[in-house]
Amino acid sequence: MKILRIILLVINIIAAVGLILTTLAGSVAPSRSIWPSLLAYGYLPMLALNVAFVILWLFMGRWEFLLSVAVIVFRFSFIGFFFQVGGTSKVPPAEEHPAMVTLMTFNVHQFGGNGKEAIPKDSIASEFLLLVREHTPDVLCLQEFSNPKKVKVVDSLELMGYNHYYSASGSSTTPAGTAVFSRLPIMYVKKIDRQKIMVEILRGDRPFRLCCVHMDSYAFDDADKEEISQMALGKVDSSSRRTLSKVKETILRHETEWNEMLYPVIAECSKPLILAGDMNDIPGSWLYGRIGESLRDTYRDKGLGFCTTYNGGFPRFRIDMVFRNDDFETLSYKRIKSNLSDHYPVLVALELKE
Repeated sequence: MKILRIILLVINIIAAVGLILTTLAGSVAPSRSIWPSLLAYGYLPMLALNVAFVILWLFMGRWEFLLSVAVIVFRFSFIGFFFQVGGTSKVPPAEEHPAMVTLMTFNVHQFGGNGKEAIPKDSIASEFLLLVREHTPDVLCLQEFSNPKKVKVVDSLELMGYNHYYSASGSSTTPAGTAVFSRLPIMYVKKIDRQKIMVEILRGDRPFRLCCVHMDSYAFDDADKEEISQMALGKVDSSSRRTLSKVKETILRHETEWNEMLYPVIAECSKPLILAGDMNDIPGSWLYGRIGESLRDTYRDKGLGFCTTYNGGFPRFRIDMVFRNDDFETLSYKRIKSNLSDHYPVLVALELKE
C-alpha cells in the first residue's frame, strides 16, 4: 500500500507540474520557446487530472490532496478562459440601449458545411441567410466568405439592410475571404492583409472601429485530425511529427502576424475598438495574452457555461473570439449551435459608453 501511495504521489507531482507548465504560454514568446505554446493545449486535461487526484486522495483520507488543490488555486484564473458563470446570452431591447451595437463573427467555411455530411453549398448559404435574418446583427464579421453560384448571398444581405460591405480580398462588388457587412454606415476602410481588415463604422453620430481578422490556419487535413485523435489517446509516433510541425509553424506565424500587422493597427487606434474573428488560437496562448493586454474578451464579460467555437471535430476549442476596448461595455454573449460550418457563430451585444 505504501509503494502504491508513492507511485500515485509521483504521478500527482508530474500532473501538478504539468498544470503549471500549460499556463506559461502567455508569458513566453513562441520564438523564444515553442513548448509553452504547445503545452497550453493540455490545460483542460491536466486540470481534470488534478481534480481527479484531489478526489482520489480525499477518498483515501490522505493529506496529499493539498498538492493538486494548491496548483489549481494557483492557476484558478485560467478556468475563466473556458468556463463562465453569471453571464447572459439575451440581447437587451434596443430602445433601452440606444448606443448598442450587435455583432456576429462567423467563419462560414465557404458554405462548405462542417465536413461531416455532404450538403450543397447553396443549401447552406440559404440556411446562413435565415440565421442572419433571425438574429439581425448590426454588423457581420465573416471569414472564409464566398458567394455561391445560385444563392446570391451579397444581394440577399443587401435586401436585409447590409448595404455597406468590404472585404480584405475580392472586389468591391464581390467580397471574398474576410469580409464585413454592416447595416450601419462604414466611413473608413483599411486592408491590413488578405485576411484582415479594419473598418470605421458610425453608430448614430459616434464612430467606432472594427478589426475583422482571420489568423493563419493550421490547415489540418484528415490525416492530421486522425493523428491528433491518436495523440489524445497517448499514441504518439514518428508520423505525428508532421502534424506537430504544422502546429509549431502556425503558432510562430501568429507571433509575426501580431507583431507586424495587428499590434501596430490596434496600438494607434484612439477610438472605440472591437477585434473579432477566427483567431486560430486558444485562450491562454501567447497571442491571447498579447491581445488581452489592451482589450477585453467578451466571453469573459458575459459568457455562460463552457464554450467551444470550433465545430470540425477533435480537438474543440474556443478560437472564434470578440474583444473590445474600454470604450465599450459587453451586454450579452452567445455562441450559436449550428452545423452550417466547421465553426460556430458568436453573437455579442456591446454598448458604447458615454
